[in-house]
Amino acid sequence: MSSFLLPDIRTLNHFLAQYSPERLVAGIDAVYSARNHLTCRFSIVGTPGERFFLVVASEAARDRLAFSARLVNYLREQQIPVTPCLADHSGHHVTNYGESPALLFQLPEGHAPEQSNTSICKEIGTFLGRMHASTHGFCEQYSNPRSLIWLNLAAQELIEPLSAGDAALLQEQLSRFRRTVETDPDLPSGPLIGSLFGDQLIFRGELLQAVTGFFFSCTDWLLLDVAQAVNEWCCNQQGELDKQLTSALLNAYAAERPFTAVENQYWQDILCFSATRFWISRLLNSLLPEDGDTASVKREPAEYREKLRRRIVGYFPLPDPA
Repeated sequence: MSSFLLPDIRTLNHFLAQYSPERLVAGIDAVYSARNHLTCRFSIVGTPGERFFLVVASEAARDRLAFSARLVNYLREQQIPVTPCLADHSGHHVTNYGESPALLFQLPEGHAPEQSNTSICKEIGTFLGRMHASTHGFCEQYSNPRSLIWLNLAAQELIEPLSAGDAALLQEQLSRFRRTVETDPDLPSGPLIGSLFGDQLIFRGELLQAVTGFFFSCTDWLLLDVAQAVNEWCCNQQGELDKQLTSALLNAYAAERPFTAVENQYWQDILCFSATRFWISRLLNSLLPEDGDTASVKREPAEYREKLRRRIVGYFPLPDPA
């Protein structure tokens, strides 16, 4: 488990000295601290609309951050709405925050969506579909750090603290995903963003301006990105998939990159796997000791456990292949 310098105005100003032109931090909007990464939003003195998004990772993820920066630069060349990843004085995109590798993104004016609706889901689906359809020329690869190997290791740490019912649910889903991997299905693969949470989305009204973050970027089945977005943005308060929201996102995606018959065949498995993956990561973060000096965003593990349970008993199929 990594530890990071806690963001405050002094440490952020020291970090920003690597960049040009010089900027001074006016305030910190939000911090999210996890086991092996940290994110922070902050604003700049004298320019109220100028904001930044900092991603700090463990040393082991330095190569992944380099992959993410190159993917972001490629997507910007393809006119995909992603935030620019800033380079330091020496032209390096992966810099150092304390002793940890970091990426710095400049954010456009806008806001994170407060709650989901069909317009927002259409925008998310269109973004993901365009991103996935545009990356045929991006030949670099980075293996998914949240693979079955990671899941098995994480499960070993979690089994003891879990209730008997939750432990059985976790083991059942690990076995399910192992069977899927061993089948080696012919699912389209390519670069993933890896997650699309609210703090990564910048909207103006109901129009998506840009997507930021890219900490979980890797190469894997494209359907994993779609499943994460659906599980995050298309559910009602009970964790069930809302038909209108789900249809809006999936149809918008399919208009940019049609789904294949094989993807439809494995769609429920991937939905369950994605929910399991984020349930596990939140459980791991919940084991971190509290730090009273950090105004850190907390994400509730039970939310994704419930979404997993709902996906096991029901889901909406993908749109038919064109």
